Amino acid sequence: MNNLFNKTGMLFVHTLRRDWLKLLIWAAALSLFAGGFAASLYEMYGKDPAGLKAMYETMKNPAMIAMIGPTAATAETYTIGAMYAQEMLLFTALVFAIVSIMHVISRTRKEEDDGISELIRSFQVGRLANTTAIVLELFLLHVVIIALSVLLLQVQDVPGLNFSSNLVYSVSLGLQGFLWGMIALIFVQLAAGAGGARGLSFLTLGLFYVLRMATDMSTPDASWFNPLGWSYLVNAYVGDDWLPIVIAFAASIIFLVVSYILEHARDMGAGYLPERSGRDHAKDRLLTLPGLVIRLQKTFIISWIISIFITGAMYGSIFGDMDEFVSDNEMMKQMFLHNANYTIQEQFMSVLFVVLSLLTTIFIVGSLMKLINEEKKGHWDPLYATKLSRAKFYWYHVILSFILGLLGQFSAIVGLYLAQRSVMESPLSLWEITKAGMVWVPAIFFFIGILAVLIGWLPRFTIIIWGYLIFAFFNSYFGQMMDIPEFVLNLDIFSYIPKVPIEEWKWGTIIFIKLLALLLIVVGFVGYKKRDLVNE
Repeated sequence: MNNLFNKTGMLFVHTLRRDWLKLLIWAAALSLFAGGFAASLYEMYGKDPAGLKAMYETMKNPAMIAMIGPTAATAETYTIGAMYAQEMLLFTALVFAIVSIMHVISRTRKEEDDGISELIRSFQVGRLANTTAIVLELFLLHVVIIALSVLLLQVQDVPGLNFSSNLVYSVSLGLQGFLWGMIALIFVQLAAGAGGARGLSFLTLGLFYVLRMATDMSTPDASWFNPLGWSYLVNAYVGDDWLPIVIAFAASIIFLVVSYILEHARDMGAGYLPERSGRDHAKDRLLTLPGLVIRLQKTFIISWIISIFITGAMYGSIFGDMDEFVSDNEMMKQMFLHNANYTIQEQFMSVLFVVLSLLTTIFIVGSLMKLINEEKKGHWDPLYATKLSRAKFYWYHVILSFILGLLGQFSAIVGLYLAQRSVMESPLSLWEITKAGMVWVPAIFFFIGILAVLIGWLPRFTIIIWGYLIFAFFNSYFGQMMDIPEFVLNLDIFSYIPKVPIEEWKWGTIIFIKLLALLLIVVGFVGYKKRDLVNE
């Protein structure tokens, strides 16, 4: 059995030498994201009991619970710590999970697909040594993040944020990252390749997020069976329950052992999930570049369209409870019903479409990234050698991204419309919801322009687009809450989009963003047409 882990220590040191800079950046960024805003929140709400109570009433709304999860605190025990944990834990856990999934798959199955693992195994290296080295690296990363997060929370010296609660908060997040890394390791063994493992991991993450939206509002006890639920069920700064942390750690070990068993019995390059047999002869549409591009992204497109539709439907399903919630709460009426011309559903709809639009943006960015990712892998080389021009490669992918942006946003609109229509006595019309959703399309297209410039001029740094997307999400979600300076908020393209129907259409702004996006796409094309091909 020891031979299975032969040279694990050597590989662990090697992975640290290779990844140290990336891990250092991740540790700093994730710990800052997890624990860096407590003082700002305290300055805004902690010194005013009335403001804190108002936020408690706000967070009891079904729409807020659907987005960020519940709290175990009461009006009397809703401290600044309880508020910080409720607002931060779930979304931060999602960020930790995404980073872990990407890292584990990149360092295991992707390297196996690229032939690197086969080269390593040609030496006297145990069959499970490389996987174990990555697991140790991931565990060490999250230990460092936990320590930095606790330290950051401590030095801010916010009243009510004591060391034991800070530790529960930080350990909960750290274990979420490690847990989802082990879940990804299961899919590494099951899938036929890195792409399949990545898709299954993110699909599972999205599914559990949607499931907890339903259980948190109807059957909270069922959230104990949801891995994401273990993040906020610790009740940090309220009850400080370590049981979810113990469960998460035990589940991580179980998943690791299962992945070891699966990998030990698996042939290199193979997966347990059956691959569908291909046709003897390709369809005619595969003889065209558009047909090939769509075929390569078919599963990706279908899964994302369905996911966005389901998310829209889940948000729409809570519209029926809002009137009753507000009718019994005078404070909520004062906070949200400022204008009798707009219902509580209309006001929340304008906020929800920020989240739904960001999902659509992730979708189209992932689609357009296929252009550069396939180039880096050398998959386009045989086609570049033919009479096909670079212009066709570029514009087919860009136009597909435009179409997918419209489809993604419309699927969110339809999901929201159908769900709210089934639960409301006087549902919003399809036209009202369509206007509120489609107004965000120019901002979504702007991301196509930014990525196009990166692909054309800085192809090795296209990862920057994900950083800007995270920045946009953070500004949209936490901007007003954290009292971020106005000039920083203005760097977010979503901040310029009017929240219809509460705000009027800003035709000049919308047209300008569209033209700017088009200009960026043209600039990207000029660079793409002139530059050399890149490889990983």
